[in-house]
Amino acid sequence: MQMCRKRALGHRSSAQNHGDLTGRVVHYSITIAKTEKAAGGFYAELENSIGSVPSLEVSRPRILGLIDRVLSAMIRLTETYLTGRYFCLKVAIAAIVLSMLMNFPPYRWMVPALREGRSPTLRAMQLKVQHPLAQIPAELKDPTIAKRRASSHVNKMELRLTIPVLGWISHTGIWTIVVWNHLAGFAFFYLLAALALRALQDQVSAALFVVGLGPTAFGASFFSDYFFGDGVAFFLMLLSVAWRRPVLACLTYVAAGFCDERVILAAPLLIFYLLVRYAQEQKQSQGRLLSLAIVAGVVLWAVLRLILARKFHLATGMTDIATPAILRGTLSGFPEPFLGVFRSSWILFPVALLSLFTRRNWISLLTLLAAFAMALGPAFLVWDFSRSLGYVLVAFLISLYFLQGDREASRKFLAAVLGLNLLYGPLSRSILQVAGWVPPFSKTPGPGPTPLI
Repeated sequence: MQMCRKRALGHRSSAQNHGDLTGRVVHYSITIAKTEKAAGGFYAELENSIGSVPSLEVSRPRILGLIDRVLSAMIRLTETYLTGRYFCLKVAIAAIVLSMLMNFPPYRWMVPALREGRSPTLRAMQLKVQHPLAQIPAELKDPTIAKRRASSHVNKMELRLTIPVLGWISHTGIWTIVVWNHLAGFAFFYLLAALALRALQDQVSAALFVVGLGPTAFGASFFSDYFFGDGVAFFLMLLSVAWRRPVLACLTYVAAGFCDERVILAAPLLIFYLLVRYAQEQKQSQGRLLSLAIVAGVVLWAVLRLILARKFHLATGMTDIATPAILRGTLSGFPEPFLGVFRSSWILFPVALLSLFTRRNWISLLTLLAAFAMALGPAFLVWDFSRSLGYVLVAFLISLYFLQGDREASRKFLAAVLGLNLLYGPLSRSILQVAGWVPPFSKTPGPGPTPLI
């Protein structure tokens, strides 16, 4: 009897469990059905919502309108903050600040490199600052001892006397190039603002042009170069065409020529600028006098160079000029090194050529092209391609005279050039360089770039 009762109870519990399981299945099925129905309603509602959103249309008028608003904002900011009293000073400061933000100078590696003075170029410069008319030791010119590019540059330094004389007068020693390059940078942008204003007759356009050169590699060269001193040469070359007195123009040009011989090859470009600047009939005689002053500067430079070379036994080497290796190295990366120096500011020169072409002024067109080619040519013959391109800077001042007329169009064109120059170089890279230099972001200096010379 007990066995029968146990079996009956077992059957009853199993039937009860089976019923519970069936109830759970039915409950879950109902829940899933409700969820699917709700989800279906949600997806249907979402589809309807998406369908009601208007499609995004990117049309050419909208893009042009956006660009126009951005350029107008840049023009308004320039007019608000950079025009008026102390125009040249404000523009120079703005250009330098923008140059520093976009291409922060390598002070972190510059300081130890100058203190150690192991580079053949720095050793040669230190010697020339102490004794400007001294010969450079032969071992610094020997390519088997020094690096080949370094020896080639040192071989040409004996008669580049302007910077050594400035260092000797100022007692700046090994810091001569850094100190005078920074001073030349400020003076250059200040003077460039004055000359651009004279060409464009509009403070806003002149400010946009000058500030647009700040973010370029050319603008950065005044503050990042501690080997060559090209910034001093650029400033003196610009100053020579800024003077209104022929004697000052001649002497300044001679000083610029003793910074670097490539200044002399830019003489036709400078003369063309003077003829354009003084193109008005009542000023043409002044333009001819200043042009003759530049020619006299070339002659005086050549005579003084010959006298100094013979009296103090100084020489300029011709090593590593127009070699196959240089030509291959220059052309292999072309046109990136070419475009990188002035970035979108290069477009100013074709505008001048196009203007002469449309006017059918063939003589002026061919003369300008020949002058530009003479200043540009040496860049393809030497290792320092990018440095050599800086000596065509006067071509941009010439181009400004062809932007006169439609003031609003010129402003927007120059604002576009500035905007493209800002987009060309990443600001983040410069910020990281600043963070790596200023404590406490970086307490231990890391390995810096190894200079070639």
